[in-house]
Amino acid sequence: MATQTLTLETRRASLSDASSMSRLSMQLGYDSTELTMRQRMIRVRDDVAHAVFVAALEGDEVVGWVHVTLRNTLWSEPFAEIVGLVVDTNHRRLGVGRALVERVVAWSEAMHVQDLRARAQEHREDALAFYEGLGFELYKEQQVYRRVFEPAADPGGMPTLVD
Repeated sequence: MATQTLTLETRRASLSDASSMSRLSMQLGYDSTELTMRQRMIRVRDDVAHAVFVAALEGDEVVGWVHVTLRNTLWSEPFAEIVGLVVDTNHRRLGVGRALVERVVAWSEAMHVQDLRARAQEHREDALAFYEGLGFELYKEQQVYRRVFEPAADPGGMPTLVD
């Protein structure tokens, strides 16, 4: 059986990619529309601590995307974290995910961090094997808690810290 070779370009995502990115997100079961994807992209596009890249075939067909963020915490040195990575089901195991992670590594190096992390849900066995195959090591296991609440009616801007 011949191995398929793709001609890929990895580039910064643009708002015109929102429809494709939304479609890819739905393949993993995430509730996403073009409008919500555009709104989320607008929220992070001018923040230097975030980067979103897409993998596109010739003809600009988007077949994968990755979102990485720089994490500055009080408990560790800064690190980069992949907070979203999706590859089209018809283009998996063809180097798309690897190309996106390589782009993230280059971004992380440019941000002067030496630690790249990724989270994957336990039931996504393909994702776990993917990251391990790229040299990621299991760092820790943890539970993630959340609390959902209604935002204030008129938040009046972001709160400020007071000495």
